[in-house]
Amino acid sequence: MSAFEYFKLEDENWDDKEWEDLAAKENNWIEVDKSRSKKMRFIIFVALVCGFLFTLGKGFIVIKTLGNDDKIEDSRYFTDSDVTSILNQIAAADANGAQTGDITLDYQNMASHHDFTHDNAPNPLFKSVSSTLVSKPTYTSLASLLALYTTPDSGADESLSEAKQRSIDSFLTTLSSTKVYQTASSWLVKNSLVTGTVQNFLTGLWFDPFARNGTAKGSSGFKYTFAGETSGGNVVGFNNWFQFYTLEKAGSVNYHGWFDRQKDVQISLQFAWGSNQAMLRNFLVGTSPEFDLMAYTICGLAGNASGNSKTCSFTLQGNPVTLTVETITANGKTYISTANPAIGTGGSQQTTPNPTSHPDGNLQALVDKMWSIDEDKAQPGDIVLNWGNKVSGSSDTTNTPLFTKVNEDLFKRPVYAKLIDIYNKNLFHPQVCTAESAMDGDRKTQLDDYLRLLTNTSVFQASYSYLVDLGVASSDFETFYTKVFNLWYGTYSRCSGNKGSSGWEHVYSGEWKGEEIDGQHNWVRYYLLEKAGDINYHGYYSHENDLIGTFQYEWKGYLKKTGGFFISTSPSFDLSIFTTCVLTKQGGNACKFNVDGNKISVTSYHQSCDAGTCLSTSYPSDE
Repeated sequence: MSAFEYFKLEDENWDDKEWEDLAAKENNWIEVDKSRSKKMRFIIFVALVCGFLFTLGKGFIVIKTLGNDDKIEDSRYFTDSDVTSILNQIAAADANGAQTGDITLDYQNMASHHDFTHDNAPNPLFKSVSSTLVSKPTYTSLASLLALYTTPDSGADESLSEAKQRSIDSFLTTLSSTKVYQTASSWLVKNSLVTGTVQNFLTGLWFDPFARNGTAKGSSGFKYTFAGETSGGNVVGFNNWFQFYTLEKAGSVNYHGWFDRQKDVQISLQFAWGSNQAMLRNFLVGTSPEFDLMAYTICGLAGNASGNSKTCSFTLQGNPVTLTVETITANGKTYISTANPAIGTGGSQQTTPNPTSHPDGNLQALVDKMWSIDEDKAQPGDIVLNWGNKVSGSSDTTNTPLFTKVNEDLFKRPVYAKLIDIYNKNLFHPQVCTAESAMDGDRKTQLDDYLRLLTNTSVFQASYSYLVDLGVASSDFETFYTKVFNLWYGTYSRCSGNKGSSGWEHVYSGEWKGEEIDGQHNWVRYYLLEKAGDINYHGYYSHENDLIGTFQYEWKGYLKKTGGFFISTSPSFDLSIFTTCVLTKQGGNACKFNVDGNKISVTSYHQSCDAGTCLSTSYPSDE
């Protein structure tokens, strides 16, 4: 059918002269403005490409000249903001989601990024869950269905037995009585994203098995996301809090610690599921089964697309959340492949949202200012490095120290001299499982004096002004100083029981745990230990000139598999930027800026402690 014939069928009220005029121009671009009246009006103009562009409702749809086999190229009538809006609606309607007090979590310590055998959380993640919450029909129906998924291996056949199909039908029927399901279903139907009945469509999308690896149909969107899957000894799915809680309660999973979190909203974590390793998984916390299923469905069908992956953003309990959903198509059918929140996976989600909308340019301006006014940083020629060879495994590939020369006149300056005095007096003990000395007497006096010295420098005062402007620091400096003191010196446990760690010890001094080094992100500390013969440098992974690097070394037999720190910066610069990052851009590589033309990202986290909020870690990486 030609364009002439197509539009003539659409409006037979036009006279022949009008149609003849249109026919003569049917190979030109046409913008059609369709009003509410029955008669269509056309404004015709010449362009380079053959086709029609007409406005309909919310946006533009591009149609090429229509022939017998032609079709509309894009029929999407909704925007990303529409998707965000419907997700916010069902989040607000989630009456079966956890309410305040329904769930109590015991986050404990951060997990190890490098060694799965380090179980840094001696207690379960879920301290308590309301029995009233999990006895609601949608939870009990989900529990009955999950009990039928007994083979997590993604390579094992997962055919739908009659019992499983009945349980799926019962689960979806139970969900269909909720406002979340009904609101989401109406939106999906309205936007022509569902074919057939909603329940049948969801069954095919989520529950029909497909082959993820090999030929066995051992996977489905539901199994991967809600029940959990394994492959080759690794957990490759498992993104549902209720399943984690159920299996943890039964003793089937062992929580190792967290990586990233929004309190009581979402978490990325590490755990063991039997003999299978979940190095890093994530899930929303406290959301109902109907919310998870319908939110991921909407995102998978209507999210912002990048290949087979879709992303969607919305607000949950006042916190920004991003979902990532992948779909696959096989034999003409579309399936949910993976679905999870983006927290901890390198997505756009940050653990702590910025208190204001200040752009990163403001942070860069701060860093530039701190760098220019830092009178205590090393000058060109003060430090000479020998990066040696690249690292290979855990072997020593470099037979020379990292530091060839340091102008130790630097150490006569108070910010260095008092730091070295703290090291020489052993005010911090590297054994992280040994309780730290009490914060009182001479120890407290010396640490307080040194922190006063650093926070009174022009470098720190610049960062303080920035934090006040952002609204994360009190305009009363003494109030903020108390917060900084507790942030850096407050103690907590990285083992079971003993409070043997603090942000200061971890970053400025370094810790021993098991057979490895935790922390140690200060160049002065490293240099002094290397000079004393206590550190053996193995080689580097990468470095940005002589400002920063990532490398491997041993400290009295304890291995730092991957470590790094600023080089040539003053202790006050390090304190200022690490404090700023942990208070405004917490998360993995979340705090990004340039220093003297070198691209830097800082990873930083804080955690609850007896003093209130304590720094867990903060360290730079070369981009």
